[in-house]
Order: sequence, then C-alpha cells, then structure tokens
Amino acid sequence: MNRKLIDELSFRLAEYAQKSILYEAVLTPKPGLVDAIDSGAHKDMNIYTFIDSSANLFKGFYLYAKAGLTCKHDEKELFKRIRNIGIIVEKYMFKATNNINTHKGINFSLGIVIAAAGYYLKDMDKEHIDNFKADDTLQILKIVEMMAEGLVENDFKDLHKKTKLTNGERIFLEKGFSGIRGEVESGFPTVYNVSLQRIRFLSNNNMSKDRILSDVLFHIMSVSMDSNVVNRGGFEALEFVQKQSRKFIDDKIIYQENYKEKIQELNSVFIDKNISPGGAADLLSVTIFFALLESVL
Repeated sequence: MNRKLIDELSFRLAEYAQKSILYEAVLTPKPGLVDAIDSGAHKDMNIYTFIDSSANLFKGFYLYAKAGLTCKHDEKELFKRIRNIGIIVEKYMFKATNNINTHKGINFSLGIVIAAAGYYLKDMDKEHIDNFKADDTLQILKIVEMMAEGLVENDFKDLHKKTKLTNGERIFLEKGFSGIRGEVESGFPTVYNVSLQRIRFLSNNNMSKDRILSDVLFHIMSVSMDSNVVNRGGFEALEFVQKQSRKFIDDKIIYQENYKEKIQELNSVFIDKNISPGGAADLLSVTIFFALLESVL
C-alpha cells in the first residue's frame, strides 16, 4: 500500500471516529449524560467541553489508523504500539479541556477499534471504506479480540501492591468487575450482538438519526455492565439503569411522538441519583463508527 493511500485511509477512519463521538455528544436528550441542552449528572463539563475535546482528538485518531495500516507485526505488537499513542492522545484531551476527563474511555475503546480497522484494511483491496458489510465489521472485531487477549489479567495483576487505584481498578479488586476492559477483550459483544443489530434494523425504517441513536443507546444501557454507573452508585444503580432501559424498550417509547419528553423525564431522575451511563455512551460511539463504515447511518 502506497503512502498516499495510507494517508487517505487514515484520514477517513479518523473522520468517521470524530463523527461518531460528535454524533453521540449532540444526541439530545440523553439520560444523565452531557448533551446539547444540559450537562446531565456532570458538574464540570458541557457540550462545548465535548466539542473542544472532540476537535483535538482527531490527530490521535489519525495516528491510531496509521499505526494499524502500517503495522508489520502481529496484533499483540499493534496493541503495544497504540497504548503508547494512547498516552499522547490523552494528553491532547486534557490540554483541550483544562484537565477535565471527557473522552478517556472512548480514547481507549475507539483507539483500539480504529487501529484494528487499519490493520484489517492494510491487506485488503479496499480503496473506499464506506461500503463495509457486517462480515467486515466482524473481522475487525476479531482483530480487536486478538489485540486485547489477556488485557484484564495483565492490567489488573498486582493491584494489591498499588497505593493508589483508579475507579476501574478499585471496582475490579472489590467486585471482580472488568468493565470496558472485559468488553474489549471479548471483541465488543455488546456492540456486535446488540447495538449494531439494532441500528441495522432501524436503518430500514425511515427514522431520524436522533430517534435511531436514542433507541440504540437504550438497548446498550439495558445490557451494558457500565463501570461509570457502578462507580457512582454501585450495582444497585446499574440494576436501576438496566431496568429503566428495558422498560423504555418494552413500552416501545421510541415510536411515540413524545419520546423525547419521556427521555427528559428519565434524565431528571438520573441527575437526582447522580447516574451517568458513560460506558454505554462510549459503546454507542463505537457502534456509530461501524454504522458509518457500513453506511447504515
């Protein structure tokens, strides 16, 4: 693959990645999350913080894509390479937001996905990447799974020796809860088996992007083992989020004219309970990335 094509594909993958986090950010309303009209359960950020961060992350997304497209080693070596890139990208984010954590989670999740997509493309006869099929997505997620093999064990070993734990490390040590690392190591089963299946189905129903993405978010929340929710409110909060999401789905609220009012009501409840399903929001962004590749959104 020549340099010009590598550059073009890296740019396009980064463009889709940036679109995916911006689509998630401006989706309004969302329960407990930052959107275009309020800050949800967050007191230190708003939609402009997210836009500033999103604009700054583009260069990092480009680097993830190029790392995959130019990798001459196996998937495990690619993973080591992009973790170093991830540290740099995180610094970009904190600089853009004055040290507010807007996208640390999605930098991890989407960074792996972008690199895997580049790795998949490097040996493919694909100059255009807007005509992917479900099988292309599946092959990329298999690459993710190979890249992240042993991730949970490696990241969480020797936690008892650490004096300062991250929220994810603390929850794992206390409850054995692997969170997003477990999702990544398994090749994003929530994305492939739940949210992408749903978005493909809804894309044939002539629905607006707002309505489609709102519905997909609730499908993710109904099954996601969201460490952001657990960190804020424990497993009781996670059970509440999943139960409310299943009720939203079972009552077919997305098909009602006042569905946004219903979501806004739930948003108020989440804010009162200090619940923010940020992990589900990240999985929505990953879903959007693949939906753009498959041209179903």
